[in-house]
Amino acid sequence: MSKKISIIIAVLIAVIGGSFFAWRSQNARANSEKIEAATLKELTATDVQKVLESEAKIDRLAVEAIVKTAETRKAFLSGINEYLAIAAQARREGFAENPDFKINVEYKRNMLLADLYRAKLSEGQTKSYIVAETDVKSVLDNAENQKQFGIETETMRKIQKAVAAGRGKESTIPPLEGARLAQAQQNWAKIKFLSERAKADADFMSQEYVRLRLKIVEAGILSNDYLQANYPKNIKPTNDDIKSYLSAHPEFDLNKKREKAESVLQRVKNGEDFAKLATEFSEDRQTKEKGGLYENVEKDFLWIEIEKTALSLDKNQVADKLIETNTGFHIVKLENKQTKKDRDGREITIFSVRHILFQYAFEEPEDNKIGVPPPFMKAEEIAHAQIEKEKRNRFVSAVVAQNPVKLPNDFEVNLPKTANGVNPPNESPKL
Repeated sequence: MSKKISIIIAVLIAVIGGSFFAWRSQNARANSEKIEAATLKELTATDVQKVLESEAKIDRLAVEAIVKTAETRKAFLSGINEYLAIAAQARREGFAENPDFKINVEYKRNMLLADLYRAKLSEGQTKSYIVAETDVKSVLDNAENQKQFGIETETMRKIQKAVAAGRGKESTIPPLEGARLAQAQQNWAKIKFLSERAKADADFMSQEYVRLRLKIVEAGILSNDYLQANYPKNIKPTNDDIKSYLSAHPEFDLNKKREKAESVLQRVKNGEDFAKLATEFSEDRQTKEKGGLYENVEKDFLWIEIEKTALSLDKNQVADKLIETNTGFHIVKLENKQTKKDRDGREITIFSVRHILFQYAFEEPEDNKIGVPPPFMKAEEIAHAQIEKEKRNRFVSAVVAQNPVKLPNDFEVNLPKTANGVNPPNESPKL
């Protein structure tokens, strides 16, 4: 399974489970529909089918990626199993009684209801249902709505700060003011209007897929809260963890990478084809498949160290030592250079240069590198990510083992037909 598909699966599970933080807000009124206390511990194949078919009316392409193969369907079920199991543990430990959780869950439930009801109102239409400006204004003119908007946005900010603090970071979300505040209020009003219409539609609220999705949203938020609360003690990598990892993985030693660069430079000096070596070894993805070539560039286009070195060489000459930049170690060869006049009659230097780059960073290890190439990261960042992944998996596995969930081995989904195979019309207000 490609990394791209893995990301889509993770995103859709998060959307269905309500664990995304987004500056889309709606009312969490005190007299709203009571959250069901029972934890969802079982989903049938029919349940899963209903959930995904409802999501396909909002984002068909993502659901297509989920149901594409047995492997992607299995990955989706695994994610749902994790959500439901952790949610059961969180409820037992009292997380559902947290006031911020209650605001957050109503926030996400109303967001979901708005999306689902918009999809219902858009069925059979060529365009998505759009909330009228007069309806938006009527929502925002209500003083109680304005008060609730403030409560919810501050609660979401509080949650964001707590998540960041648990990871040893500061929240970078700016305050809502000016144009951002106005847009957030507009989006909130649309969701408020649609979610209220949904709740007033008894037939819609009685649909099994609506009930299932509301409960899955609750489970997703409980799961997310539980993992965040346990992150500092059970998941966060320690300094000793990182030191041990790097000690056990010499492939992330910069000295080793420099030695490799020196050995490739020697092969160039021994007469091996520069372009072939660049294609094999260079970590510059922009030029790797072109034999490391930057062709007909002007001054100030490349790293200043590379430019200075290249322009000091003769045609087809290779620099006799590694050139260091803020990116890494470079082996440099000048292909050609010439001086010509620009449109204003000024003389400029144009040159073509090949290089083989060995970055100060390393490719993040991946179980499967099909699709999106893994990013280059510093050794310490790789160690942190890998340890975090391992500790999270170990922690989650223990929780899942204590909270069995019954799910089908596989499922089928009948996707709605749409014109040209694209997503159905959907106005999903986002900030």
